[in-house]
Amino acid sequence: MFERDAIVRAALRAYVEAVLAGYPLQYPSFATASFYPRWLGDLGRGAFDNANGEGDNDVVAWTEAGVVGLAYELGFGPIEHFGLSEDAVTGGPDDVRGAVPGLPAELLPALVMAVRMLGEGNQGEKLAGVGFWLYGDRVAGTLFDDPTLCGADRLAAWGLLRGGRLLPVHHADVAEYNRTNAASIHAIVDAVTARALVGPTELTTDELATLLPKPPDPKQLLHAQRKLQKVGITWPGSPEIPPLPPPGLNPFTGEPFTAAEIDRFIL
Repeated sequence: MFERDAIVRAALRAYVEAVLAGYPLQYPSFATASFYPRWLGDLGRGAFDNANGEGDNDVVAWTEAGVVGLAYELGFGPIEHFGLSEDAVTGGPDDVRGAVPGLPAELLPALVMAVRMLGEGNQGEKLAGVGFWLYGDRVAGTLFDDPTLCGADRLAAWGLLRGGRLLPVHHADVAEYNRTNAASIHAIVDAVTARALVGPTELTTDELATLLPKPPDPKQLLHAQRKLQKVGITWPGSPEIPPLPPPGLNPFTGEPFTAAEIDRFIL
């Protein structure tokens, strides 16, 4: 089942989970739903990029009207999946329209946000090979037309939420691991997510004592603080977080980072 508020909550929880577990904690066996999470906007209008660190990702974007979901599996983008010609590549939403046929006009802003989070292929095309849209009680997209498409399993996970959680794809043993080895950490993630859904919140000293049994690397901690600040979660005392330095030169091109590159690597 696909439901807007449940998807937004699960996206927030997956983001908080990955930030806490992946940066200051560095738990070697902590199975997060997202390997490299990125967040855009807020709970009313926003997007979440859920990547696995191996070139595959899925994005869900939402507005008050509904949700758009897009997914990419390495090697299966719009050129391969629905025949986008190289001459037709725009580097924008039109590249992935084939993944969400019949998209209601009211969901165009959500599509634009979702596309902003996608990577680019060799021809500059936005990378997504399968998608869905949710508008009221209507749901459609290539995910439902052909659920065997590469990347479809990543989107299907958003309709198979368990206890408000997005589970990692292809990890059948995660529920048991979470229940036993990581129950206390997940309880904190659940509590922080619930508070953040209502409004800005702080991590408590007791929560931090459990999350950080030993002092974390200062740079990793600062990175986690910056990412959590995007969703209204701060540290006790709300320490002032230094602003990001201005982006320098792309080491591969020697040119200044473009706006798209900044979105991709800093969001």
